[in-house]
Amino acid sequence: MNEARRVRLVEPYPMVRVTDRALTAADAGAVHVWDIDRTYLDTRFSQLKHLVGTFFELAIDKRDLPGTVELLHALRNGPTGREHRPLYFVSASPPQLARAVERKMLLDGVEWDGIAYKDQARLLGGGNVSQLREQVGFKLAALLALAAELPDGARLHLYGDDLEKDPLIYCLFADAAAGRLRSDALAAAIASQGTRPRYVAALVRQAAATPPRDLVAGVHIRLERAPDGATIARYDARVRGYATWGAAARSLAGDGLISADAAEHVVAVAGDAPIRTGKADTPADGAWLPMATKP
Repeated sequence: MNEARRVRLVEPYPMVRVTDRALTAADAGAVHVWDIDRTYLDTRFSQLKHLVGTFFELAIDKRDLPGTVELLHALRNGPTGREHRPLYFVSASPPQLARAVERKMLLDGVEWDGIAYKDQARLLGGGNVSQLREQVGFKLAALLALAAELPDGARLHLYGDDLEKDPLIYCLFADAAAGRLRSDALAAAIASQGTRPRYVAALVRQAAATPPRDLVAGVHIRLERAPDGATIARYDARVRGYATWGAAARSLAGDGLISADAAEHVVAVAGDAPIRTGKADTPADGAWLPMATKP
């Protein structure tokens, strides 16, 4: 990798964005965006008591969840095994942990094109203690920033877990990016999740400045809280859940995003499980956010 470019942002939400490669028209197609906490690594950056402990860990101490590294390699390589598909991360870990996180990725052979870190220290310094565990505003801001940089024809696949609000965040972003949820309706949806008013207003402005595009092709959720899929039941079938990354690999191979051989390898490492999907009907307008969630 080349030396990555690091930019610290205050608005629309405190974060540090790291960019290692600018995408071009040649990168149209699948773009993969992963959470890190309990999606890639066996960590709990979103909880203060766990966050303190991670400061004393080296990269080699950080454990990846079974099958994650193999699946990340498969997605990067694409169905032919030679595609170098774009791969991004959105992490609740603070930028002070960037060295350890990125070193861990290097040890795992995981190539990436960009990472957004939540700036916990700036939130604390500004008296925003309530925002340390609130992820909606941060992740939405990071995803909208990425959306503004994607080439025409990009199709996002978003990966997270069901321990907090990843399904909601990703569906909220899908509708905001497409222009279905903007202005007062977007503000109400964000505010209802506990985001501070100053960040709500900044996010509404950020969305308004983002040209509307239907970017999201899939939402993929690691089911830790509810392996039976109960935590994604209120969404429609475009939201898929997996108790193992082996199940995800089978699903992604069926979509033509990874090769069948790569999927078999992930299943061998991580184990298999049923593929779960949301149970709601898909709205006629293509909205991702369930009606019951809208204000």
